[in-house]
Amino acid sequence: MVTVGDAELYYEIRGNGTPLLIIQGGLSEAGTTEQIAAELAEHYQVISYDRRGLSRSSLPDGKAQAPVTMGTHADDAAALLATVTDQPAYVVGPSIGAVIGLFLALRHPERVAMLVAHEPPMLSLVRDPDQETGLAEVAALAEQDVHAAIQHFVTFGGNESPACEMGAQAGAQVGDAEANLRWFFTHDFPATRHASLDIEQLSSTPVPIIPTGGDDGHERWEYRCAEQLAQLLPRRLVELPGGHNGLVSHPRASAAVLRKLFTEPEI
Repeated sequence: MVTVGDAELYYEIRGNGTPLLIIQGGLSEAGTTEQIAAELAEHYQVISYDRRGLSRSSLPDGKAQAPVTMGTHADDAAALLATVTDQPAYVVGPSIGAVIGLFLALRHPERVAMLVAHEPPMLSLVRDPDQETGLAEVAALAEQDVHAAIQHFVTFGGNESPACEMGAQAGAQVGDAEANLRWFFTHDFPATRHASLDIEQLSSTPVPIIPTGGDDGHERWEYRCAEQLAQLLPRRLVELPGGHNGLVSHPRASAAVLRKLFTEPEI
């Protein structure tokens, strides 16, 4: 555990070598990506954690003392890295984790050796009326029923890839699913929905930023967000195996691509 302001963050470390931080997306916990973490731990010191308010990362009385923003999460990630290493870390963030990673690169560039931003779901990157309507419907549902909200979120997003590597699966969930849903829709969902970045500042950061998109479903809004980020930086868009959740559905193949990116970022 590490204390960060009004929160205590639970984290896990695997392996040795250059530090590599995985910032989870959605409601994922530290162990959700344990399979890709095990693959990468053969060459890196892999760090993963529960975001504040989720599962084992607790707050006093379960309440935030101030609004939780993407900047808050970025500061948490920076404080965690400062606790466990004195080296800049490779950072891999899927979905919400990609948005947090982008804020981390802006606010704490000295902590990041390279950022792999996988499909950051940002309306400020790609304005899509259908997506905006869907997210508004999710927000309205969440005020009454978080279970209905998450079901609608998954259904209209269409982010689940039907294919996966043999044996691939997410790590077992250990936190309180009900509490995590309430926290997510109270804090992380609106923070992500309204997140916006200064692209000029992002372009001038010393951190190498590699936008990535899943090779299964180029029509997805999140993939188009990655494409737009790549065009704006400008950077080449790199494809990872699978879809939006490729780090879980294709851990071995994704680890192979990431290892190559870390050693040969221009390839």
